[in-house]
Amino acid sequence: MKHIKLTFLSSAVFCSLAISGVHADEYALDNEGAEPLYFDFVYEPKVKPRRSNYIKDEVVLLYSTENISKVKNITEKYNLNPASTTVLASVKTGMVVAKTNGQDPLDLSAAINKKEKSVNAETNNIFKTASASYKNAYSMYETGVSYVHETTKGKGTTICMVDTPIDIFHPSLSDAHIETKDLFEVDITNKEALLHGTSVAGVLVSQNPHIGIAPRAKLYSIGAFKAEKNHPSVLKGSSADVAKAIDTCIQHDVDVINLSFTGGKDSIVEKMVRKAVAKGIVVVAAAGNGGNWGSTIYPALIPGVIGATAIDENKKLFNMADKGRFIDYSAPGVNILTIAPDGKYKLATGTSISSAHVSGIVALLLSQKGNNNLNSALTKTAVDLGKPGRDEEFGEGLINASKALAVFKDSKP
Repeated sequence: MKHIKLTFLSSAVFCSLAISGVHADEYALDNEGAEPLYFDFVYEPKVKPRRSNYIKDEVVLLYSTENISKVKNITEKYNLNPASTTVLASVKTGMVVAKTNGQDPLDLSAAINKKEKSVNAETNNIFKTASASYKNAYSMYETGVSYVHETTKGKGTTICMVDTPIDIFHPSLSDAHIETKDLFEVDITNKEALLHGTSVAGVLVSQNPHIGIAPRAKLYSIGAFKAEKNHPSVLKGSSADVAKAIDTCIQHDVDVINLSFTGGKDSIVEKMVRKAVAKGIVVVAAAGNGGNWGSTIYPALIPGVIGATAIDENKKLFNMADKGRFIDYSAPGVNILTIAPDGKYKLATGTSISSAHVSGIVALLLSQKGNNNLNSALTKTAVDLGKPGRDEEFGEGLINASKALAVFKDSKP
């Protein structure tokens, strides 16, 4: 439950993969079938000392839709050139992204907010990626998902994923029910720009029985992160893009929103997340890969949001996971088999992956029952890890899909 900062970790490691104890079928992989990788998003916060994590020539103006005429006067008064205008329908808020003509957005937004009452000015914050490496693959079935698949695979639920664009042509996604919307033109030849989203989508809905948590759920994938010019492996998104993406999720009446990014507080993104929660959408967010204690990670810290951290095969906390009161549940997130662009498979590590695990499990449960008892079922059945009871490392403990489903069945009227 939890706030937002942006910096995403993605990386590759080299180790062999062997899947043991799985039946031979068309999805079986040998030890050369997967390449390891590590990643997670983080977006930079508004904190002192002076920030620099925003687009240097843009400011975001937020206004109630009845004040649209006043916005034009303000852009002229402050020498701004509007670049785009969007209505965030779910919160009845207009959003203008404007060029500042050489003015510093941080100073400019402060000046506008001090003098103008009809708009709220914000910097257009940046989302980034970074990397690291790990080894030793392990199974994702510790959460009881394999048992739940005997009852449900998520049919009838919709997961909305705000991430990078995905490789929709991966064979593992060919029979999945996926709809995509990208907020910009996508260069499909830049595989790095598709990697994070594709890997998260794999954990959510891959048709490979060893990968996808909710393979029969519908996935609505919104590409809000794009490659930086001249740096194809550096992915960035802005506050405005993330807000638009979440608004689109809300408008499509989805059941679950997966946010595999983290960072510092951002008012418009928080407003959109709170709206989603208020509408009964289950929002799951990554806990972050900064390795810090007492962190204040958004959006995981926003009230009503489920914060997911990552554990390894030994149920030990991922050593780069952030820790704090925003951690709700633990899920597998170290060297998890998933997919990558060009028909490849990877071992992925990071709280992006554990977040996707939790989102997939929530979709499985919601396919069997409404979410009236969702939180209590997850809390009652989580396997306690670390210190007795809830703690700032593991939250309530390891999420357990099979036990939670049993509680759901028992609690049906």
